[in-house]
Amino acid sequence: MAQSESILVHVVVSGQPTAVKANIHQTVEHLVKEALKESGNKGQAPSEWELRTADGTLIDQSLAIGAAGIVNGTTLFLSPRAGAGGDN
Repeated sequence: MAQSESILVHVVVSGQPTAVKANIHQTVEHLVKEALKESGNKGQAPSEWELRTADGTLIDQSLAIGAAGIVNGTTLFLSPRAGAGGDN
């Protein structure tokens, strides 16, 4: 039986839990945009945020959600990118 293409992902945005429905064929960047919108951070660029797994692994936002290993019920953590805005 094929897995459902529509999944529910729990994204903790700066400490605030948010549930986001997504399609496994959409990009992780789309998931980040939706999580930002749902958490009241609408309009912020996904590139200024980092999405990580519970063990701290950074997820590439250019990947498809399914290709990134994100499955139904996954909890991810979205935080502002450290050091965004310039290099030393």
